[in-house]
Amino acid sequence: MDDSPRWYRPAPDVLLLVGSATALLGYLIPWFRASRMHQWSYSGWAYLETEGGWTWLVVVSLAIAVLAGLWAGRSVACAKLSVGAAVAGMFLAGAVVAVSLGALPERDSINWVGELPFEMGMPLMAVGFGTVVAGALGTVRRPVRD
Repeated sequence: MDDSPRWYRPAPDVLLLVGSATALLGYLIPWFRASRMHQWSYSGWAYLETEGGWTWLVVVSLAIAVLAGLWAGRSVACAKLSVGAAVAGMFLAGAVVAVSLGALPERDSINWVGELPFEMGMPLMAVGFGTVVAGALGTVRRPVRD
């Protein structure tokens, strides 16, 4: 049997793949609520259900990062694509969260953002994007597998 590596067989870079998938999950699940009284939360999924628009770019960027991460262990080009798409997703997700925070009414407190009831979406995005950055640094230093 031929055991030579084939280009079409995935050879994932674990950090890039897991980081991108975690960031995508964090984007889709709830980030925060406007107050403890509100039943609904801000999340990427809520935007996609109601408006869509340019918020789809985050999902598309992170999906490209996940798919490219599947072959990033075999191809430097796929690793670069995965990192680039994840960084684009990080920038766009940050913009969506910032717009969401800007849509909230201002409060009396100086630290009103810190008083919001946060959920798991934002910490997962932070861990995911941090893992992608760590994977990107490792990708620069590793030899390419044939």
